[in-house]
Amino acid sequence: MSSSIWPLIRSLSKWMMILTTILIITISSKINSLHLNGVTLVPNHPRSDIYESFFHELITEISDVGQFSYQLRTLPEAIYGGEIGETIPQGLIGEIYENNADFIIADMEITSERKKFVQFTRPFMRSKLAVLIRKSSSSLLNNNSHGHNNNTDDLREILQRSKRIVIKGSMADRYFKTSRNPLVYHLLPYSIAQMDVAVNLVKSERDYALVSDNVRLDLIAANDCDLHVITARTENVKSFGYDFQLEYAIALAHNSSFFGYFEKSLEYLDETGRLESIIDQHWYNQCEQREQQIMQAQHQNDFPDLNDHFSSNNMTDFQENSSLSSTFSFVNLSCFIIYTIMISF
Repeated sequence: MSSSIWPLIRSLSKWMMILTTILIITISSKINSLHLNGVTLVPNHPRSDIYESFFHELITEISDVGQFSYQLRTLPEAIYGGEIGETIPQGLIGEIYENNADFIIADMEITSERKKFVQFTRPFMRSKLAVLIRKSSSSLLNNNSHGHNNNTDDLREILQRSKRIVIKGSMADRYFKTSRNPLVYHLLPYSIAQMDVAVNLVKSERDYALVSDNVRLDLIAANDCDLHVITARTENVKSFGYDFQLEYAIALAHNSSFFGYFEKSLEYLDETGRLESIIDQHWYNQCEQREQQIMQAQHQNDFPDLNDHFSSNNMTDFQENSSLSSTFSFVNLSCFIIYTIMISF
């Protein structure tokens, strides 16, 4: 009886090992093949192509660190959702709310209204109140506001002297309309739907000033050297616009099991400096480089190569000194010969 059982036991053991191996491989493949669905949109911005490139590179870095794959879908309409008074969110927030996407990556700010429907990761960018004007709009600039991206306490004075415009529905638009500060509400700008239209107004000969956040405006001025950004001070509570501060983050559903993947990946990218590198790569200021090149060229024209100049002068002086030395040597020799002859007589 025992001899007939052992072959059966060996056969069962073999099949158990095979099934265990298959189960381990299946579990491992599921862990390593986490696939998430993301959603984004094309922002209302003249350089939306740079935004799209930035979001794709950022989510690629996050997925590499978090070890998951993703598919990013773009909404046909630029609607963020989660606005004041919404009971059922639309747009990007609605995609998470209706379980059509796992995460949102876009130029979407953290707000208390949106937190009702989604949870946000740590911010990947922060922004302040700023204005975009023409560099040649001398009537809007004071003596302390030259150059790009200067912080100034005179932001309110610039807005008072300008034709103020803002993008309809933006955070800056909401800031002016809902502020309890009479100084802020008194400077309520005129709303314009499209940002490219607003930028063209600023680029006109008239003294227009586009009010928005510096992240959006810096990207415009970095690629258009006729424009200039002035950013509000946030460290001084007496400065105009100090209380306007935005944070951009990735949004997921409440209690999402994938939240940790994004949070830890962003933390790693931030601590290693990779996040800052990605931002600098896309918000690279071409105008500052051009200005430096122009200044260097002007410096070279105003001050030609002094080394060559001095080298040429030194060579000339050396040749002249050599000639004089030879002349003096000949005169001294002649005098010595005459003196010797006179003594001999």
